[in-house]
Order: sequence, then C-alpha cells, then structure tokens
Amino acid sequence: MDGQNRSFEVRALELHSQYAWDYNWIINTMNFMKDLDFNTLVLHRNDFIDLIIYPGKYFGYEENAGDTIFETYSHIFRKLYRYTPTRRSGPYQRRAFLKRVLEQAKRRGIDVYIENKELYFPDILLEFYPNLVHDGHICATDPFWLEFLQVKYRDFFREFPEVAGIITAPATGESRVSIKSNRCQCERCRCARKEDWFDNVLRAMYAPIHEAGKTLVVRDFVFDPQAHGEIAGVMERLPEDVVISLKNTPHDYYPTFPDNSRIGNVGNHRQWIEYDAMGQYFGWGVAMADLTGDYRKRMRYAREKGATGVVIRTDWESLDGHTAFGTPNRINLYAGAMLAADPGVLDRDIYLRFLRSENWLKDGLTPEETDEAVRWFGRLMGGTWEATRRMLYVQGCVFSDSSLMPVSFAHAFWLAEEKNSLKAWDPSKADALAPDREHLEAALAEKKEAVERVTALCALSGEPPAGIRPEKAGELARRFGIHCEYAEMYAAAVSALMLTRYVRETEEDRNSEDYREICLKRRRAVEALADWEIRLRRMAVETDYTPHTVYTLMDGDRMRCLYRDLREEETDEIG
Repeated sequence: MDGQNRSFEVRALELHSQYAWDYNWIINTMNFMKDLDFNTLVLHRNDFIDLIIYPGKYFGYEENAGDTIFETYSHIFRKLYRYTPTRRSGPYQRRAFLKRVLEQAKRRGIDVYIENKELYFPDILLEFYPNLVHDGHICATDPFWLEFLQVKYRDFFREFPEVAGIITAPATGESRVSIKSNRCQCERCRCARKEDWFDNVLRAMYAPIHEAGKTLVVRDFVFDPQAHGEIAGVMERLPEDVVISLKNTPHDYYPTFPDNSRIGNVGNHRQWIEYDAMGQYFGWGVAMADLTGDYRKRMRYAREKGATGVVIRTDWESLDGHTAFGTPNRINLYAGAMLAADPGVLDRDIYLRFLRSENWLKDGLTPEETDEAVRWFGRLMGGTWEATRRMLYVQGCVFSDSSLMPVSFAHAFWLAEEKNSLKAWDPSKADALAPDREHLEAALAEKKEAVERVTALCALSGEPPAGIRPEKAGELARRFGIHCEYAEMYAAAVSALMLTRYVRETEEDRNSEDYREICLKRRRAVEALADWEIRLRRMAVETDYTPHTVYTLMDGDRMRCLYRDLREEETDEIG
C-alpha cells in the first residue's frame, strides 16, 4: 500500500495510569492487543525509569558493562539503606516485574517503549548534590543534569536491552525539572534559551539510547503556540533516526480542535500520531463518545502527511483505576486498531467486530438479525460524540477541567480562554464566548440540543433488537441513563455560567427589557444549581454506579462550590 491507503507500521496502545505497573492488567492488555493487531505497548509513567534503576554511580559504584542490578546492589546496599531505605529493594523487585513483561511481550511479537517527561530524578540526589538547589529552587540548567541523563539511560539499557526505546516530552513543564517551569534565578538560568535547554537534554538522552541501538521518540506535547515554536526547530535538528510523536490536535486531546499543524512538518523524521480513547476531555466514557468518525478523518490526514505510527491512549495519569477498557468508549480501541491497520475498513465492520468480540450477539443469528443488531449499535454509539461535543464544549471551546465541571466563574473562563484556548490555534473562535446576545443564545441552544440528543439516545438504548444479549443491552441502557443525568447537570452549569458572563460583562443595552429578562433567567439558572446539589448528594447515597468515577464527575460538593460562587454575583443585575 502507499499514500493514504497504507496501514501504519507502528500501532501502539498506551497505558498511562498505575495500570502501567499492574502485571495482570498488562498481560490482559497484550492479549487484547494481539487479537486486534496492535504491535507496540507503551508504558507511560514519569518516574518509571527512576523507580527501576538506582543508578549505581551516585551511590559510589561505577558499573561494569556486564553488571546486572544485583552486582550494583551488592556494592551499594549499605549506602542505600543509610540514605534512602525505602528505595533499597524497590528497583530490583520492579526489575523482575519488567523483565517478565518484556518476556511476555516478546512471545506475542509486541515491542515495548517506556514513556516519561524529562527531567525526572530520585529525591536523594538533592541531598547528595545540594548545589542543585538555589534559594529553594532546583536549578534546571546545572550541567549535572546532562551527566545524570546519560548515566541513567546507560544503566537502564544495560539492564533492559529488550526495551525498544524511550518516548519523552521535554517541553511541557510537567516534569520535576524543566526550563518551562524553572523558578531558579541564578545567572545561568536567567540567560538560558529554552531551545538550547531542550536541545541539550535531548542530545544527552540520545547518546546512550543510540549506543544501545534503541529508538528515541520525542513528543511535541506543548500548551501554546510559543512553546510549539520553541521545540519545533530543536526537534527538526535532531538525528534523523529520532522519531517525532505528535498529538493529533494541538495542545491536548480536544476533538473540537483543528489538526496539529506540526504533522508533516518535522523534517526527515518518522512521525507517530497520538490519540486518546478514554476521554480525558470528552466525558471519560461516562459521557460516551465514539470517535470512529473522528479517528477516520484524523488518521487519513496523518497518512497524507507521511505518518508511520499511531499511539492510542487507554487511560490517564491523573485518574487511576479508570480506563477505556471499563466503559463503552472501549469501542474507540477497536476503531483505532482497525483503522490503523486498514484505512478503508467500514464502520459496520468495526461495530460488528466489537459486538462479536465482546459477546454482545446471541448465538445462531441470521444475517438479517446480525445486520439489525449492528445498525442499532451503530446508531447508538455513532451518535454519542456529537451529543457529548455539544455538552462539554461551548462552540468548540473547552469548557471543562478534563471533563469536570468548573468550580467558579473565573475558573470556567480561565479554562476556556487561557489554559485550553481554542482561539490560540483557531483565530476564528476569538469571539466564541463573547458576552453578547448572539453568542449567549448559541451557547444555550447548544446545551439544550445536547440534552435532547442524549435523551434520544437513551430512549433508543432501551429498544434493543432481538439479536442483542439482554444483559449487554441492559448495561448499555443503564450507562445511557447516567450519561443523560450528566448532560442535564452540565447543561445547567454552563447555562448559569454563560448567563452570568452576559449579565456581568455585556456592552449591550443594560436598560432594555431584554437585559432585565436575562437577569431573571440568570437568577433562575443559578438557583437551579442549588437543586442540583441536593440531587447529586441524594444520588451519592442512594445509588451504586460503576465506574466509581461517575461520582467524581457528578459531585455535590463541586456543584455547591460553583453555586456559591455564582450566587454572590448579583451586583450588576437590574430588577
């Protein structure tokens, strides 16, 4: 195959939460991967490598080429116990875990990559090298860090030559040490160029990774166009065997955002493109979102731009115990796998594969009964993203804190216009949240439509065809009921917030009857949040929904916080 018709060479599944340390979970994941023709597993934890090696040099032992972790430990155990007793036995025990994972991956023909955000390090280094801290702040530009990276990765690949490579993101500011979040004010840090720091860190990593014959994959995960520009040139100048990994949309996994403009613009480097299946920004699967259509469009674009790999994320580091495997968003894993392997696969075939693999179909169905079941499931799941988009976003703008309701007026618009700004990447959205009648009415109509769409899907879920197993249909209908409750709650919160912004900030006539009417509507919308607080508290004690994260998204205390904040906003109203 060539062009847009080819399959992706690398088809990866990513574990990003504590499941990356759960052996049984990983084995089940790899069995799933094998069935769906994934060929690469990514274990993503920022401290993964630092929890699995010592490294020996900083405890007084320079390892030999043939040493394992046990030779290292035999020379440093006293110093370990003296300075960091809880670290003493952890690395060699985790070593056994990873060795077993790598053996099981080899048996299944699966490559394993470790992903993190550098720089990360064990705390004890700050005690060994107090010069790394200036006035209470870790110095990001101290030359020690470049040496440490080389020592760390040489130790790691001496111990784990089976690992295919390292994936890292140096430009997010989410690591323990980063020039992006650096607060050190030493002369060297004040004069440092971010581009130089990124380049130094990546080349320090590249040297030992390349020596081990492994692959360095660099992500451009950044939060704003300025950071995009800072890392872009550095990445293009890296050796050509470095892979560039890009989120499918800029900044983060927002399906309403445009395609990442960096795709296809990374010089002579292979490209991998990243997608989220769980739903950090589209409802966690509690508000369901089948992204089959979005994946199809985005992967077609990626192929046209020369991408050779895809990475599908199943969970999120800030939400341990929750995964796409545990919600109806599991369909995204099927869609991602099948579209990555065959861009021409039909939606019907994706849904049929899901229904058969997940044991949704009764035995002995006729072809007509099977078709009826697939059409029903496709109508249900195929309608979820458009409903959830209208629910959690406002005219495409991110109006949530990773699918959580904002806790205040200031929080809501900071999320939408600063932290997760769409207008930074799409200038046409500059006025999407403007406090005028046009944009207010569009937002309110959008929330109303979201509830209507989810309500219609909920009704459809209660009318399964004869070919669907009753227990599967019943579980899906229950989940649509929760989705409907969440949609109504979220619509109530967004309506109160948008009405409040209009009342507080509009430059339209405040002496008009229309303005007085909106003030009254705002009061009613805010008071409705008090009713929602009672409703959510009752739900918490009277129900036992799974997954438990339903109660994280629908929290009475969170609603109370928002209500109290908006209840105080009465000063600008008339009437």
